[in-house]
Amino acid sequence: MASKSSAAPKSDVPRPEAPSGPWPEPYEFSEVHKDSFRALAASVSFVGVCTLMFAGLSAVFALGEMYMGFVPNGIGTALAGGVYGVMAWWMVSAGRSLSSMVRTKGQDVERLMEAVVQLRRLFGLARVVIIVLAMLVTVGGALVVWCNVMVERGGKCLGVFG
Repeated sequence: MASKSSAAPKSDVPRPEAPSGPWPEPYEFSEVHKDSFRALAASVSFVGVCTLMFAGLSAVFALGEMYMGFVPNGIGTALAGGVYGVMAWWMVSAGRSLSSMVRTKGQDVERLMEAVVQLRRLFGLARVVIIVLAMLVTVGGALVVWCNVMVERGGKCLGVFG
């Protein structure tokens, strides 16, 4: 059995040396670019706050539906409101990162990357929601077609659909 060495293999390729002078200036966007980011930050924040209000309204509707005895509808509305809330939080966070990038000096790239992380989360969730909804619509459409075919032939649809 060969023994494993914890030392990394040595290479004949020279390694780059650390810069000996002062650190380079951090990247700063121009004022024209910052105006574009400022407008984007305002839009993203506005949409995030509106979506957060829709999430709160969905929670109120969910409670009303459950109070009136429509528990499955209330659960569905509450789940949708939860998704809206998460998406709204990510939008507001991205808007804050973009806004802070415009206000600060020397941290433009760091703040931009913070916004990109939030936007990637938002659009990743949106992609999953779209795929799930497309699948549900497809299954629902297939059930409608199946039930119509069965009823026209004198049969019964699935048990729940009569």
